[in-house]
Amino acid sequence: MSARGLIVVASLGAIAAALYLAFTRQAQASISEGGPFVSSTAVVEWVDRAARELVVIGEQAGAELASAADGAVGLVDDTIYQATGSRIMSARWLEQSYTPEYRPLLDAMRAAEVKHGIPYDLIVRLAWQESRWNPAAHNAGSNASGIMQIVPRWHPGVDPWDAYAAIDYGAGFLAQLYRQFGTWELALKAYNWGPGNVKAWLDSGRVSPTEPIETQRYSAQILSDLADAGRVIA
Repeated sequence: MSARGLIVVASLGAIAAALYLAFTRQAQASISEGGPFVSSTAVVEWVDRAARELVVIGEQAGAELASAADGAVGLVDDTIYQATGSRIMSARWLEQSYTPEYRPLLDAMRAAEVKHGIPYDLIVRLAWQESRWNPAAHNAGSNASGIMQIVPRWHPGVDPWDAYAAIDYGAGFLAQLYRQFGTWELALKAYNWGPGNVKAWLDSGRVSPTEPIETQRYSAQILSDLADAGRVIA
């Protein structure tokens, strides 16, 4: 990563940390006053505005840093979720789905849902969780690539950089996981954590291996956001 990139990433981290501290201090102050924590409108609006600005900063800095901005937003969002039980950014995926630039990708996702028998908008929201619908997304650590964040090592039969092929393949894989595990929640966990890990976790009575926090949040956030949008998935 370039020196400019490192500076931007460090700045995003510092801003996210400041937001986290400000929000948690407000929560602690509320609790110390003897009442349950309910965030003030001013604080929520401020955090919402700052989080959206982080996304813009990351996108302006380039694709290399967009994931860093999104991670900072996720930190803010998780803080709010832990304190209030809701997330201010939960409707961003739905808002973006109405913009013309994403229409071809969304049409492909919904066609894949019909083809593979997947509930409406589940693939749309999954792809948002994975890449924010960015066909050029790449995770250097895991080598997860493309709009569906497919790891070529485990899925050699598809080009992850071909967005439309990846969408169809990812939808088919999720449908396969649903048939294997019996619920969409477990299928989502398996998409994120891997079917082998989920099987071992279930076989152990959900004890060992320990389900990662990332996987807990992954399935919970997707299903919660879909429910908030009226797409209740059994």
